[in-house]
Amino acid sequence: MDISQFTVKGLLVQQIRDEIILGNFEPGHRLILRDLADQFKVSTQPIRQALTELESEGLVQTTPRKGHIVTVLSPEELLDIYEIRATLEAMATRLAVPHVTADHLQSLESLIDDMDNHMGEVIELVQLNKQFHLTLYEASGRQHLLSLVGSLRNHTAHYLHAYMIDLGGMPLAQDEHRIILDACRNNEIGEAATVMYDHVMAAGEGIIDYVKRQESNK
Repeated sequence: MDISQFTVKGLLVQQIRDEIILGNFEPGHRLILRDLADQFKVSTQPIRQALTELESEGLVQTTPRKGHIVTVLSPEELLDIYEIRATLEAMATRLAVPHVTADHLQSLESLIDDMDNHMGEVIELVQLNKQFHLTLYEASGRQHLLSLVGSLRNHTAHYLHAYMIDLGGMPLAQDEHRIILDACRNNEIGEAATVMYDHVMAAGEGIIDYVKRQESNK
């Protein structure tokens, strides 16, 4: 296969992902091949390939009647994912803290500063926030755990704009990031893991309440 096809597909994956994470394509939105091809000025083949990749990430799902849609998660599904995430991310933190180096600490601090500088910019915040968490968890050396956490985070990425922007949750999240960083710096394993669990669950609970309000207004 021509390498340019991979390049086009990769670019489309990023562009469509950004539209979903920004909330321009909301949960339940139909992703019509021809419309997307017209919007991005390509044929339908790379669009179909891009949607297949986004489906593997959990951002897109295929339904019998509507075809491709942006994945819809019920409050119950969100709670399930966030409870699993909180447990795994607290575990990853507990395993990582004893192995955090000066370079890790510097990277984590820089990522917190970068998030401060991109308040209100959803795409940048989602990427930086994910990088902060995975940078910490990488210190654990547990690759399967890291892969599971990354996959679960991808499955809820399109709901994060609600927490970051609509609910204004980032200032509190940043405070919690700094507490986690200080606990890592002081090798306070239990404190870091506990704050991480609460940090993940706070975002999940905020998003779940938001989704419930949205559903009640329909």
